[in-house]
Amino acid sequence: MVDVRVWGKERGLVEPYPLIGHLVDTGVVAGALWDGFLAESQQAAIAGELGVRPEEARSMVSFWAGLHDVGKIQPGFQFQRDALRHGSCAALLADGAFAGRVVGDSGATVLGHQVAGARVLPELLAELGYPEGRRRPAGWLVVRVAQLLGGHHGRYPGLPDARNVFNALKDFPELGAGGWEVQRREHVAALREVLGHPEGGPTGAGLSVQAAVVVAGLVVVADWLASQDDFVVRQQAADAADGGLGTMEALRAHAGRAAAEAPGLLRGAELARAQFAVRGFRERFPEIRQPHPLQDSVDAELTQAGVFGGGPGVLLVTAPPGEGKTEVALAAAAAMGQAAGCPGVAFLLPTRATADQLYGRVAAFGRANLLGDAALTLLHGAADLNERYSPDRQSEPELEPRTLTEDDTRTSGASVSAGGWLRTRGRGLLAPLSVGTVDQALLAVLPLRHNALRQLGLAGKTVVVDEAHAYDAFTHALLLRLLVWLGAMRVPVVLLSATLTGRTATGMVEAYLTGAGRKPGSYELPAPSYPGWVYADGATAAVTVPSGPIGTNRPSSLRIDLLPVTHTYDPAAGNGRLAALLRELTPVAEAGGCVAVICTTVGEAQQTFNALREHFRPRFGPDYQGWDDRVADPGEPDGPDGGAGAGLREPRLRLLHARFPGRRRNAITREAEKWFGRVEKKGVRRPEPPRGTILVATQVIEQSLDMDFDLIVSDLAPMALLLQRAGRVWRHQGTAPYRPAWSRGPRLAVLVPVDDKGGLNVPKSWGDVYAPALLRRTLESLEDRAGKPVEVPADVQELVDGVYDEAFASKTPELLLKEDIDRLSDTMAREGLAHLVAIPKPGDVISLQQLTSSDADEDIIATRLGADTVQTLPVFEDAEHRRWLDEDHSVPLPEAGDAPGGRFSRALVRELLGYVVPLGHGEWRQDCTAANQPPAGWQDEARLAGIVLLPHTTGPKGPAGPALGKRRLTLHHELGLVTERLS
Repeated sequence: MVDVRVWGKERGLVEPYPLIGHLVDTGVVAGALWDGFLAESQQAAIAGELGVRPEEARSMVSFWAGLHDVGKIQPGFQFQRDALRHGSCAALLADGAFAGRVVGDSGATVLGHQVAGARVLPELLAELGYPEGRRRPAGWLVVRVAQLLGGHHGRYPGLPDARNVFNALKDFPELGAGGWEVQRREHVAALREVLGHPEGGPTGAGLSVQAAVVVAGLVVVADWLASQDDFVVRQQAADAADGGLGTMEALRAHAGRAAAEAPGLLRGAELARAQFAVRGFRERFPEIRQPHPLQDSVDAELTQAGVFGGGPGVLLVTAPPGEGKTEVALAAAAAMGQAAGCPGVAFLLPTRATADQLYGRVAAFGRANLLGDAALTLLHGAADLNERYSPDRQSEPELEPRTLTEDDTRTSGASVSAGGWLRTRGRGLLAPLSVGTVDQALLAVLPLRHNALRQLGLAGKTVVVDEAHAYDAFTHALLLRLLVWLGAMRVPVVLLSATLTGRTATGMVEAYLTGAGRKPGSYELPAPSYPGWVYADGATAAVTVPSGPIGTNRPSSLRIDLLPVTHTYDPAAGNGRLAALLRELTPVAEAGGCVAVICTTVGEAQQTFNALREHFRPRFGPDYQGWDDRVADPGEPDGPDGGAGAGLREPRLRLLHARFPGRRRNAITREAEKWFGRVEKKGVRRPEPPRGTILVATQVIEQSLDMDFDLIVSDLAPMALLLQRAGRVWRHQGTAPYRPAWSRGPRLAVLVPVDDKGGLNVPKSWGDVYAPALLRRTLESLEDRAGKPVEVPADVQELVDGVYDEAFASKTPELLLKEDIDRLSDTMAREGLAHLVAIPKPGDVISLQQLTSSDADEDIIATRLGADTVQTLPVFEDAEHRRWLDEDHSVPLPEAGDAPGGRFSRALVRELLGYVVPLGHGEWRQDCTAANQPPAGWQDEARLAGIVLLPHTTGPKGPAGPALGKRRLTLHHELGLVTERLS
């Protein structure tokens, strides 16, 4: 029988908790997770690989989870200094049966218990009848199970020496012989008796890597839930009332209590499966009175036709902006997930802004279509700044889950709020529904600690990747690796893009099919139609395409005008950038309208905004700022006389880019969404949007934000991005009655930087934002059209593909060749880096240790995947050297947290992050000193410890930031963070 003096937990407890109690708890909770959380597709895959029935696979996984801490049965762990004060451990010290101590302050040498468990488990499992295997130990089931259990603290241990797989004591005598060996076997036997286990063990070929990581993630979650202090204390009290855990009857009673509480533990953590109602597209979105042809096509030819019923697969959707791809993805994800046994949804986007914008749409879809509550998490580094993603839900009392039926109306309102457990770092992807930046999923294919949690979170979902064209070569290569893993894990995938080259599109589908085990050459992928879709079945590689051309509700002829400009803001220069802008924007000042000016860099956006403001100021008076702090009502009249430009006094001028403090940027974005969003929604016409508005912005508005302008003026960019931006001009049909007379159709004006001879001259200030080769190819492609309109959608795919054509006929072939070599070299370098840092494909993994072998910081990796930035915090000093978060000196900089012991409450962290400004790495960073360090009291708060302070002084001319490197960094309320080159 087990010796209950062998303890498993003692921190924060009055008496140590017997190890057997914790092992039983963890196994029972793992079984509950199998029943109520693990995707059915994963259950089937695990059972199939083990060669047992699903209920037998459940018993095995529960048993394995119970074994996770068996490595604690060793002298080094049991005789740790903190535990010696307990009488039970003192008794162990005196028990001759537990020989094996070595000299030391604590009485024993400590071997990490997760490593110890991985070393002793192969022998213990083999004694239960598990096959030993004939290949190298890496492929043995006993070794794989031992490795995955050894990874329950986030890192998988290495493989054992092949000569001593079943004799761990030979390599690690500190494990303890004698009574220690006896108790390891007794604990295993007791667990098997209490938790159940099929006789003879598994009969299958083994456990694949993709199944092993899912089990590993499940064990981690079970361990966390079973280790919660309040649960352990309740179990201890009940055990004491029953006379302890010294008999099998007591252990069974203990397991029964754990089983009764386990569903509540899952509810408290909001771990459950999503369940969507079975509906057609029009029933899911009744507010869409006239679905787009693309939406009807996917619904009729895939969903209603039962094509998704064959199992998991990948759906690629290509269409211009405004064709309803988001709704297609949500409806398809619900149907694909139900058919494939992956009922959750993970919606991934390129930026925080696009994730924030989509969060509300996914929440609305969930509330209307879920059969029961399901938590929705928002996943990116500043999620807490999103006011709609409020953390207040954490304080709500635990409620019984509410189940809806098919007969409930759409307004039944299933809850999608997420509580505190899922909001904790690293857990968000475990929620049934998730919206976040793509890096949150890409971390699953990097060798980082606890990547099994991300892999588990993805395994139960349909994964949607929006704006699939928007990633650089490094991120795209990691995305391909992720698609291989998703294919191997039988996870359905939806890929969305407005401007994706045909080769890139088919490459992503091929990556998924490769992971699913389909060999190249066994299927044929056609080039995607535009608009259109391609669906590939993961099990058979059967490819389904539309039965015919897909039309559009909003065909358009896009006029693209090329405006050659020199890069100067001198209004007297007739071919200068500012002069060209003023010619385009004068109609706004005269007759109203909404125009977006999209700049390549933040600095140029700030410079453009300033130049326009200075130009309009003499015309409208010295007090004209082009800005105010009001978040105006969308229907507010635009002038003293009201109306769409009637009696217009001045154009509103707005600036939006990524270098504003988070709280300020969110307010500007919300204002822009109100002003330039849909005029009609759910059949009720909103007041008309304000006319006479100029929004100066960077690329932040080109993806996923649903905005509509009468004209877009853009810097030259690669073809795909120009067409993406053009999707924001004349976007909404409901806006037509309010357009100014001067806007006679969709038009994109492109500012082409040229030299004195009229040749392309990419400004140095653009850096490496865009490859010069792509800019040249884009420019020459548009010049070749000789002013011919771009028919949308008919011409889009040809234009996008043409820019990358190897046979591109350039007017400057020698120059283009050099630029192409530079572009391809950069692409190869980025792809090579991605391949170097990514985990192997599942079929190439030898040891699970390869999956968590990096010591890289997760935040740094996530930052690299997004933008290489530093989190800065401008602070303002007064005459007494007190520091404030605002220029008005009304919000003091806290030197410590507001919670007991100087800790930071979630609310205070959220408030502080709202003042943070991201800034790209540069030479300025090398000149930072102690003055740029955050307060010492911030060091224990992970989200604040790495912030760089930017101390500002305030003088007669306003604030002045620090001089770092060759630049002064100053935060202006209306401009954001300005980096001014020092003379």
